[in-house]
Amino acid sequence: MRGESVLRSSPTAAESELPHLALIDLLGGALPGLAEELPAHLRLALERALLHTAPEPGTATDPLAVRVAALEALRRLAARGPVLVLLDDTQWLDEASRQVIAFAARRLADRRIRFVVTERTDHDPVMAELCPRPVTELPVGPLAERAVGALLRDRLGLRLAGLTLARIHAVSAGNAYFALELGRELRARGEHAALAADPGRPLGVPQRLRHLVAARLTALPADARRALAVLAAARPGTRLPEQLTGPLGAAVEQGVLVHGPGGALQFAHPLLAELVAAAAAPAARREAHRLLAGLTADPVERARHRALAAEHPDPAIAAELDRAADTALTRGAPGTAADQLRLAAEHTGDDPDAAARRLLAAARNAATAGLPDLARACGERLSAAPGRDVRVQAALLLVRLLGLDHPESGALLAAAAAEAEGVPALAAAVRQERAVRALHHADHTAGLAELAAAEREAAAADDPDLLVEVLAVRAPIELSSDPAHGLALLERGRRLSAGRPLTGAAVFVRQGLAVAHLRTGAVGRALAEVDALRAEVERAGRTEDLCTVLYVAASVYERAGRCAESYAFGRAAYELRERIEPAPGPARVLGGAAELNAGTVERAADLLDAAILAAASDQDREWLAYAHGLRGRVDLLRGTPAAAVGHFRQARQLLRRLQFDDPALFLLDADLAEALALTGEGGAAAEAIADGRERARRLGREVVLLGLDRAEAVLAAVDGDPRSAADALRATIPERHPYPLEIARARLALGRLERRARRRAAARSELREAADRYARAGCTPWLRHTEAALAELDPAEPDPTPVQRDILGLVRGGATNREIAASLHLSVKAVEANLTRLYRQFGVRGRGELVRAADPAARQGGDQCALRTIRTSAPTGR
Repeated sequence: MRGESVLRSSPTAAESELPHLALIDLLGGALPGLAEELPAHLRLALERALLHTAPEPGTATDPLAVRVAALEALRRLAARGPVLVLLDDTQWLDEASRQVIAFAARRLADRRIRFVVTERTDHDPVMAELCPRPVTELPVGPLAERAVGALLRDRLGLRLAGLTLARIHAVSAGNAYFALELGRELRARGEHAALAADPGRPLGVPQRLRHLVAARLTALPADARRALAVLAAARPGTRLPEQLTGPLGAAVEQGVLVHGPGGALQFAHPLLAELVAAAAAPAARREAHRLLAGLTADPVERARHRALAAEHPDPAIAAELDRAADTALTRGAPGTAADQLRLAAEHTGDDPDAAARRLLAAARNAATAGLPDLARACGERLSAAPGRDVRVQAALLLVRLLGLDHPESGALLAAAAAEAEGVPALAAAVRQERAVRALHHADHTAGLAELAAAEREAAAADDPDLLVEVLAVRAPIELSSDPAHGLALLERGRRLSAGRPLTGAAVFVRQGLAVAHLRTGAVGRALAEVDALRAEVERAGRTEDLCTVLYVAASVYERAGRCAESYAFGRAAYELRERIEPAPGPARVLGGAAELNAGTVERAADLLDAAILAAASDQDREWLAYAHGLRGRVDLLRGTPAAAVGHFRQARQLLRRLQFDDPALFLLDADLAEALALTGEGGAAAEAIADGRERARRLGREVVLLGLDRAEAVLAAVDGDPRSAADALRATIPERHPYPLEIARARLALGRLERRARRRAAARSELREAADRYARAGCTPWLRHTEAALAELDPAEPDPTPVQRDILGLVRGGATNREIAASLHLSVKAVEANLTRLYRQFGVRGRGELVRAADPAARQGGDQCALRTIRTSAPTGR
C-alpha cells in the first residue's frame, strides 16, 4: 500500500532469550518521533524496555505499562497512515516481546494496521495470538524442484540442473531456507563438479543448519548411530532386518526417524540423513553398503552396493556393473545406467581404454536421461583418454551440452576436428556438428556444404546410425526449400533406423516426419506418428528426447483442434525443460503456448514476456521468434492490434534471418496481415498477404490459404465495403479443414465483418458458430474472446414477457400475425413489434429460425453446451 509504514522483526534462535529484542526491531526507530505524543509514564516505560533510557537502580519497569505503551504507539502510527507489521520466524520470538505484541493484537481493531506473521510448523504455534482478528492462515508448502532451481539462480547465481539440483531439492525437502543455505555451502566449497561427478557424495551441510538437527543425533547411543549409517546408505523404503532395526528405537524416540508408508523406518527430514552420511567414516559407509548388497535381490541395486562397498578397484565388479547398466536400459532407465557405468569405470582397474569407454557411455546415457551435470562431469574427464575416437566423441558431447553460443564450444569443436582428421566416422560426426553450428548462425550455404561432406564420410564409414544423424540435421533445412526432397530424406532416415536401438537422431527423424505431415495438412498421419514415437521415447526413459517430442505433440494436437490434449503435452514439455535446462527461454515459450490453447491470456502474457527476456539474453533467435509470435497473439486476444504488429514483425524478421520461409512452420502471415489492416497499415498488410500466398504456392502449403483469405477480407472491409468483404470470406470458408481452429478464426472474423456491415443477425450467427467450434476444441482463451464479442454485439435483452411467450406459442402452432392478434386481443402492429423484439433477442431473421431458436429442447442442448464450455480448460498455440 502506498505510503505504508513497515515495522519488521526477524528473530533468530540465538536471540530468543534476549528480552524485548523483537519490540526493539519494531518500535525502536519509530519511538523518537512518537515520544511527545505518549503520556510521560508510558513513554518512560517503553524507553526503558527498548533500552533508550537506562532504568534507575533498584526500580522495576511495569510490564503493563510497556504493553499499553506499545499499543498506544501502534495506534498513533496508524493515525498518521497505514501500518504493516511483519513478524518473521516467530518460533524464535523472545517471550517478553511475544506477550507485548499479543496484548496489543487483542486490542487493535484499526483496519489501518495489518499484520503478516510467519512461523515454522515444527514448533509450538504462537502465530495466531500475534495477529488482530480476523486472521487468515496460509499454509506454505515445500517448493517444487524447478522453483528451488530458480531461487538458487536468482539469489546465489547458481545454475544447477539434473542430479545436483535434484539433490539440493531432496535434502532441503523444498524448504527455501535450507535450500539457500545448502546452495551457499556448495558455492563456498566449489563442489559443483565433484558432486556432479559423484552423485552419491554427501552434501556439505553448513553449521547454521547443523545446529537445528545435530543435537538429536549426538544424544543417540553408538549402536543406533551405526544402524543409522546403514539406513542413510539405503534406498528410501528399504526394510532392514531386526538386528539393525532393534537399536533404532532410540532414534524414533528422539524424532530422528519416523515410520513411513508400510511401516518402513525413514528419516524425519532428509537433512538428517545427509548429516548421518557425512559423519560416517569411510569404513562405516563401506560396511553399510556391504550389508545392503546382501539384503537386495535386485541385480542393479546389488551391483551398486557392491561397488560402493569395495575398498579397491575390482574388474569383476566392473563387469557386474556393465550387466546392471544393460538391465537398467531394458527397464527404460538410462540415468540409472549412467550411474552404473560411472562406477564401472572406477572399478575397471589397469585398463584405461576400457575405463574411458565406460565413462563415455555413462556420459551419453546421462545426457539421454536429462542429467546434464553428470554427463558434463563424465565427459570432462575424457580429454586425455587413450582412444582418439573417445576423445572426439567426448568433445562433441560437451559441445552439445554447453550450447552453440557458449564461448568454450568453438575451441572444443576445433580440437575435435583436428583429432578426427583421416577417420571417416569421426570426421562425419565433427562435420555434422559444424553444420549445426553454421545453421544456428543462419549460414545455410556453409551448413549444407558441411552436411553433404558429412554424408559422404558417414557412407564411407558404413555407419547407419551416423548417417541417420546427418539426415536428421539436413532434412528440416530441405523441407523449407524443397518439401518433397525433405520428406524423402526423412523417410530414408526412418528406413535406416528401423530395427535398430532408439537413438536421438532416430527420434529426430521421426518427429520430423510428424512435422512434415502436419505442414501439408495430413494431420491424421502426424498424430499417429507422434503418438507412437512418444510412447517409445517414454518407455526408453529418454528424457532429453521426450522434451522435444512433447513439444511436437503439443503442436500437432493444437492444429488438430484438440486443445485440451495440446495443453497437457505443452505443460509437460514446459515443466520438463524447466527442470533440465539452465536456459529458461524455451521452457517459458512452451508454457505460454500451452496457456494460449486452454489456459488464460494473463498467464500466457507473463510466461511469454519472461521468455522474450530470457531468449534475448541468451541470443537464442529461434525461440525468441516463437516467443514474439505467440506474444502477438496475446495482443490480438486483448484487442490491441498495434502492439501485436510489433511482436509479429519481430518474429518475422527473426525467422527470415534463420531462413525459415515455410508459411506452415508458424502460422504468422495471416495474423500479421490482419493486425496491420486493423491498425491502418493497408499497404503493408497487402504485401504480407501477397508474400504469404507466394511462399504457400511455391512450397505447396494450401493449408495456410484460409488464414490469408481471412486477413484479406479484414483488409477489404477496412479499405472498402464490409458487406462485400463478408460475402467474399463466407464463400471461401469450407465445411472441413485440416486445422479446425482456422475455421473458427475465419468464422470469428466473419462475425466481426457482419457487425461492421450492420447485419446483426448474421454477425450473431457467425460468432455463435465460432464460439461453438472453440468450445468443442477446448480452446478457452479464444472462446472467451469470442463470447466477449457476442456480448458486445447487443445490449442484454430482457426475457420474453408473458405476452411474448403467448405469441411464441401461437407462432409455434403456425398462426398468422392476424390470427395471433385476434386470439390475444392485440393489434396486428403490436404483434409485429413484439415479433421484431423476439427476432432481436434470439438473433434470428424469420419465423422458422425463431421457432427453432425458442424450442425448449434446443435451449436445453445449448445450456449443456455452455456447461461443457465452462468445464473445459486447456492451452497452446503455434
